[in-house]
Amino acid sequence: MSEVAGRPEFRFGRTIVAAALGDILGQESDAIVVAANRRGVLGPLATPGLSGLRLLGGSGIEREAMALAPLSLGTAVLTGAGGLEERGIQAVIHAVIHPALGERARIEDVRRAVPAVLQIASRGRVRSIAMPLLGVESLTTEADVETMAATIVDELVGSLRRSLPRLDRVTIVCRFAEQAATVETALAKARQRVWTRVP
Repeated sequence: MSEVAGRPEFRFGRTIVAAALGDILGQESDAIVVAANRRGVLGPLATPGLSGLRLLGGSGIEREAMALAPLSLGTAVLTGAGGLEERGIQAVIHAVIHPALGERARIEDVRRAVPAVLQIASRGRVRSIAMPLLGVESLTTEADVETMAATIVDELVGSLRRSLPRLDRVTIVCRFAEQAATVETALAKARQRVWTRVP
């Protein structure tokens, strides 16, 4: 484990995983992950920084995803980044976790979507991704956030361990400091439980 800007970073093979606070569009990453539904419509844009996504070329990004519909829950699709390319973002990965617009994501769909995101990023030769805490909406309880964060981390680390995708960095962008701390705790536990070899 190392630290950058006061936040811990965790290495899993070749991939560094870290939590960050703030704007998903402000992270230095090749691609961003957004929540979508089966029609390819972008999910709740409550994540800081995503409120301006459509303004920055998101409508074209959304149309590209909608052209691939109907999409299966728990999958992921990759589209171009439209106007986001000016910010260094080369692609958008749509994690299909909402059955329909306004419907909450189920944990089993998020569980399947995380490995799908990593696989499609690897196939698309994406080296770094920034993703929100998928499935966590503003109305969820603290216990819900902890459960979802643990699920996302477990699937992420499990996928890195099984398939070693060509990813250099995964940044999990959180809305609140408490969420980032929850993610970091889950990453530390996963590093110790799954990755550290017992002599």
